[in-house]
Amino acid sequence: MFKCVIAIALVASVQAAASAAPTGVVTILAGRAIVIRALSQFDAAEGMRLMPDDLLRTDKDTFLRVEYEDRTSLELGPETRLQLNHPAARKKSNRPALYLLEGWLKVSPVNTNTSGKAALASVGMDIVDMSGVMVMHADSRTRSLFAEDGTARCIDRSAHGSSPVALKQGEFVIAIEDQPLKLQPRPSADFTAALPSQYRDTLPSRYDRFKDRAVPPKNIEAFTYTEVEPWIDAEPSVRRQFVGLWRRKADNAAFRASLDHELMRHPEWDPVLHPEKYQPNPPPHAVPATGPSPTAAAAAAPDPTAPNAATPATPPKY
Repeated sequence: MFKCVIAIALVASVQAAASAAPTGVVTILAGRAIVIRALSQFDAAEGMRLMPDDLLRTDKDTFLRVEYEDRTSLELGPETRLQLNHPAARKKSNRPALYLLEGWLKVSPVNTNTSGKAALASVGMDIVDMSGVMVMHADSRTRSLFAEDGTARCIDRSAHGSSPVALKQGEFVIAIEDQPLKLQPRPSADFTAALPSQYRDTLPSRYDRFKDRAVPPKNIEAFTYTEVEPWIDAEPSVRRQFVGLWRRKADNAAFRASLDHELMRHPEWDPVLHPEKYQPNPPPHAVPATGPSPTAAAAAAPDPTAPNAATPATPPKY
């Protein structure tokens, strides 16, 4: 019963979000992929609607395609972690909302003359003003981008902060940890050899096949710390959003212990785990006086000039 209620709530949230932002549809799935939404995770399936900011994780050898009504498509390769959004969407900081943490992503935006140009973000870099098909790979040390078709601009957001790089069709940009962006006239041999086979062809749209039917989530369960640890330890501008979203997970003893053990890697969780450290200091207590002050003693003494003041008694006469 609990899982049925959660499933209904997840479907309702998709319908509510659809009116506010473009909703993607899974149109091709070969292998297994997981969707993480709010405090739950579930299996992806063809025909499933995906919400903005859903986290996607693909298994080894998995291929997943997400399409939008405007025919923009995203293709995820094996062992990929992605925060899903339409390529035209932006965060409040104006950074691209589509974020590749690791793995493979092929972005095929629809060229329009509107102000919302396609963009993509990854670790320490943004790819903006995309006018055609881009293929990106990210791992723990390297980000690589190939302009299969069209142009783009790469903005270096790492500590060294090199100048933006303009990318033309057929060119290749590689960003290695602690090094500036490097532009090459063609993809590297390693990049080409590892390219998912599905990326070598232009796949036809399958959006119309699923536009009138939605597949509800299945196999809904809570995720563990290990399953989301890469997001909790992501770069600061990305990981901060999960403190509020997953705050209730800190009530789970195992999840909380893992957060606390690795706190140096995500210090923004410290107020959640140790709120007592952030409470205001109590006001200092007043120090009690050791005796009446001279002023107080004088005030307490009777005034002999007062009309009702007591006078010494006259000794009786015998």
